[in-house]
Amino acid sequence: MFLPPSQPSDSLKGEPPSPVREISPLGVMGDWRKIFLLILVFHFSFFISRAGNENVPAAARSAGASGASVCYSDLWSAFNNQAGLASLKKITAGIYFENRFNMSELGVRGFALAIPSGESGTFALSGTFFGYSLYSEKKIGAAFSKQLGGKLRAGIQLNYLSTFIAEGYGTRSALTGEAGILAEPLNNFFIGFHIYNPTQTKIADYADERVPVIMRIGAMYRFSEKVSLSIENEKQVDADGIFKTGIEYHIAEPLYLRGGISTNPSLNSFGFGLKFGQFMFDAAASFHETLGFTPHVSLQYELK
Repeated sequence: MFLPPSQPSDSLKGEPPSPVREISPLGVMGDWRKIFLLILVFHFSFFISRAGNENVPAAARSAGASGASVCYSDLWSAFNNQAGLASLKKITAGIYFENRFNMSELGVRGFALAIPSGESGTFALSGTFFGYSLYSEKKIGAAFSKQLGGKLRAGIQLNYLSTFIAEGYGTRSALTGEAGILAEPLNNFFIGFHIYNPTQTKIADYADERVPVIMRIGAMYRFSEKVSLSIENEKQVDADGIFKTGIEYHIAEPLYLRGGISTNPSLNSFGFGLKFGQFMFDAAASFHETLGFTPHVSLQYELK
């Protein structure tokens, strides 16, 4: 731009130009790293679950069977199908950790505590925590399960969900529920059904964002006291179904071996369990066709 003669520029008057503030390359790199990690977490969260606040699976036993666990009856039924909690006879507590694709920012931590109360039923408290300082999801649940007859169990759970996004976006929370049934119509043959968020709870007004509705139905057959085979189909509203199958083999005391496959996306998994007295340790590994390897570990303790 040209200046009139009555208004000479600073450079024409011989004055030095205004100083330029130096920007630290380390500061820029730090900001870009935060942005990159945040985008990465959003990408993986969407890719894995197609929506936020999904029902995060937990326990290495389930992971070793590629998630085909809707018919399992153990402590981790607090995440897979609350009806399975009714089979517990002793107070049991456990912790779980998963490092998705070997990235600490995508880690999942979980816990569960089940308290059987005789014929009154089983009460349980559970929780999962996903993410890191810039983005995280939290789920806390309180469940109740009861044996309705020799061959039928049912369970319900109320959940508190919370999503946190840094950089001024804040926290969003909601209440939702889930329920399941587990039946044994024939000896050693089980059928399970579970539904998560049947009320289509809204998590945010923007774009009418809602917690996903997820339904699971499956069957399990015990060929013997040592071998069981599970199959399952998981369906989320407005998304393709996921088929899962897993096998568990109690090879010898104290060792259990597991393996499984699932579709959409394609996953292969294997794992093992070790039972020592009142302790049960499980470990598993799953392999995503594109994103790679995920380790899972869980530990539970059963009171005498």
